[in-house]
Amino acid sequence: MEEMEICKIDGCNNKEYSGGFCNKHYTRNLRYGNPLEVKNERHGMSNSPEYFTWKNMKARCYNPKNKYFYRYGTRNIVVCDRWKNSFNNFLEDMGEKPFPKAEIDRINNDEGYEPNNCHWVTSAENCHNRSDTKLDWDKVGKMRAMYKDGKLSLRGLSKVFNISHSVIGKIINNQSWVINE
Repeated sequence: MEEMEICKIDGCNNKEYSGGFCNKHYTRNLRYGNPLEVKNERHGMSNSPEYFTWKNMKARCYNPKNKYFYRYGTRNIVVCDRWKNSFNNFLEDMGEKPFPKAEIDRINNDEGYEPNNCHWVTSAENCHNRSDTKLDWDKVGKMRAMYKDGKLSLRGLSKVFNISHSVIGKIINNQSWVINE
């Protein structure tokens, strides 16, 4: 009877799969170029809001099936190498969310996710920085002034700025693009 070959890694008693390695060490060798390499991080935060943000950030940039891929991946928005494969590095650089509904925001909307280009913001602040946002603070100021002067109605402003009159109403009533006084 032929003796069963075992993995050539010291201390591993698994059956040889290929190239002298068991399935586990063979796969690691293919994946990382080293049969002993392990890239799994242990952080105990896979149910945290920060981990959810990290996973979604990567999905937007790299998964063509993600519904927001067209805004990120197709625009070549990427996650820096430091964050892409390490949630721990992401958490170290960004810290925990400063408030429950904080969102990650890229300061320069045309650059990727990296420590010097990201910070936590409110949902309203994040909306202002979107690539498809039609307004800026200058336009919001003009809109409010035109309405205050009685020059245009909500519907008139809607036509001028090409934005729905319900959004214009929220801006005029300081429910959106809020001025903190």
